Amino acid sequence: MRAYQKINEQEFLMYLEKLEKKQIAGFVVKRNQTTEQQKKLFDILLQFAQEHQLPVIEIPQHIYFWELIKYVLMQICDKEIAKLAYFKMTHDNLSSILLNIFDKKKLIERILFVIETMIGNPIALYDDDFVCLHASSADISAFVMTKEIEEYTPNIITKSNYLRQKRENTEYIKKLDIFGQRKIYLVISEKREPLTVLDFIALENIFVILQYIIMRNTIEDDIAKKYRGDLEYRLLNGSLSGVEEDEVAELLELEETDELQVITCRLIPKNNTGNFTDEQRRELAIVEKEILKFLPQDYVSSNINQLIYIQKENEKEGKLEFRKKVEEVQQRIQKYLVKKGENLDFLVGMGKSVTGYHHLKESFEDSKMALEYINVIRKIIGDKDKAVVDCSKLGIFYALIKMHDKETLWTYIPDSLHRLYQNDIKKNGELIDTLECFLNNNQSLKKTSQQMYIHYRTVSYRLQKITEISGMDFGNAAEMLVVRNGLIVLRIIEEM
Repeated sequence: MRAYQKINEQEFLMYLEKLEKKQIAGFVVKRNQTTEQQKKLFDILLQFAQEHQLPVIEIPQHIYFWELIKYVLMQICDKEIAKLAYFKMTHDNLSSILLNIFDKKKLIERILFVIETMIGNPIALYDDDFVCLHASSADISAFVMTKEIEEYTPNIITKSNYLRQKRENTEYIKKLDIFGQRKIYLVISEKREPLTVLDFIALENIFVILQYIIMRNTIEDDIAKKYRGDLEYRLLNGSLSGVEEDEVAELLELEETDELQVITCRLIPKNNTGNFTDEQRRELAIVEKEILKFLPQDYVSSNINQLIYIQKENEKEGKLEFRKKVEEVQQRIQKYLVKKGENLDFLVGMGKSVTGYHHLKESFEDSKMALEYINVIRKIIGDKDKAVVDCSKLGIFYALIKMHDKETLWTYIPDSLHRLYQNDIKKNGELIDTLECFLNNNQSLKKTSQQMYIHYRTVSYRLQKITEISGMDFGNAAEMLVVRNGLIVLRIIEEM
């Protein structure tokens, strides 16, 4: 009675009389009387049917229109005409829903509900990691593809290719391609009844509608994400006014009292060439997806060749625990890149903690600096494979790196090392590199020769030259400490 709930009893009776003139065979009804008006109209319907000797067949609440119409069409129509009629019915119904529901969540929920009533079985949508995105029923089981999966083509004219497998029930799987970048799997489980020819006819419309909805949602989500990411990046790089910072922080739900930290992640070619390649862009999308499994999506954004994450510190997770989580994510992603044969390093720079969103720029600058000076930092901490750098752990070298003043930094380099450096420049020598390797290997001739791929006698000769030029005393621990620190400062200057 939904179509008649806004008309009076007299108008309703007029509609019934017009139906009777069309020589209808009877009425099929389902009681769903939620208002007094509906009850009155239903009584009028029963009285009218009795007067005109028309049957009124009542069906249970759990039976839907599609179940009935499929049966009726196959009884009263030629098979090919039934298929054409059903195709048009399903197309018109789904199109009507698409044009009249604008809320994304309500639209997908309504579409899945209608599809389930059409085919009489539950359906679900999964991403390419087989994570359930949407389901028509709550009892949908986890999805996996079995080894016995096979291709299947229904007995209709179709462009759709299915996969079919048997688990608890027979499952029909349709892969939907979204802009060539994302795969969505529609899975129909024959839990209640086998699929019929008309069900596969309906699925022809369903695939098109669902693909359109997912594409539209993807575009809208990407636009919203880019808008939010642009605002976040402007907040981080300090290009907003104070008032604008407040507005963006409100959008991002950041407070002036929050303890915040910026983490910057980059994919760097191992040969240090081509920082903005298509390869990086593709892999960055995969990396972002992996990171979002562990970090809140609201605070992750991508910018050209990097991912930026704003960490809101909380009492439940300490700094050490969070850093270990970041290191685990980095290792997992690096293993994935190695397995794929990608010539990329996944590096993570962690800025210092700041209080309030007005100071996020400082933390962001720190996180970028950690990546720019990654090779120097690796030497500082004695780990050539270090991939996650936390600025708060660098001590005095953090201040030296941030100095950005070459003249001042040169004052931290002892004269002996300065003379050696000038000699290398004039003669294109390798004395500085040899000295650094020698000290890093606890003054071991053997280890230095192995690491530099030169004969140990060559190392011995170079060390003799170093002593002659610089006057260094390798037996003086205090002097060697100054030299080691000077080498680090020298590497910082070279990176500027």
